[in-house]
Amino acid sequence: MAYRYGEGDLAPTDGNLMTQLTISPRFAGRPDSASPGYVAGQLAKLAHSANGTVVTIHTPPPLARPLDIDTESSRTGDVHLYDGELLIASARPAEPFDALVPPVGFEVAELASAGYPGFTEHPYPNCFVCGHQRDKGDGLRLFPGRLDDGTGRTACPWVPDESATDADGHVPEEIVWAALDCPGGWTVEHEHQPQVVGRIAARVRDVPKPGERCVVMGRSLGTDGHKTYVATTIYGPDGAILGQALATWLTLRD
Repeated sequence: MAYRYGEGDLAPTDGNLMTQLTISPRFAGRPDSASPGYVAGQLAKLAHSANGTVVTIHTPPPLARPLDIDTESSRTGDVHLYDGELLIASARPAEPFDALVPPVGFEVAELASAGYPGFTEHPYPNCFVCGHQRDKGDGLRLFPGRLDDGTGRTACPWVPDESATDADGHVPEEIVWAALDCPGGWTVEHEHQPQVVGRIAARVRDVPKPGERCVVMGRSLGTDGHKTYVATTIYGPDGAILGQALATWLTLRD
């Protein structure tokens, strides 16, 4: 049986292939659906790509009910997540990419985080990743703020605690994927219009240890209509790259 983080979210499986995924409400992004980065990380584990994985979120992933995974296609590197006949998300191996956001030190990231715009206006204040109304030990509580150096980058500290670990005490890759998600969305002005991830390509090089002082960086790469393109990078305490991502965020229209 797979890890739980203290709450079961992976169904028992036949052999080594996971056939269903049930997402605990703990991992909500929007109030009624799962964090896209977290779901993408779950599917990426089945894509088995050394260069990373690109995941498209076709519709908000529902919480607290079994979702089917097309394990037949996973043998070719493509993975599909369904709610009945409805396609929720699809994953495939990514082409090599290298879009790193240069880092700052942990203390600088702490200062930037104090200016997190979500403290004053947040469309999803209970988001598992960036929700400021989540308690410590529940959400990741990543609060990216803009640097004042004119680069347009954002930064926030991340010190994963035991609530982000599996039964063996390790931070799983899908938690790193989640941490690569929301900090990208805060690189642009929301103008009172919520945004969500439509597609994310990420590569996890390593995972942090609980208690390590990490830094999550973000930068906007441009916009095209209701689409915003962003890059995020996570650095470990020694400056090593733990994970990197490119994502397309979609502005929700009324």
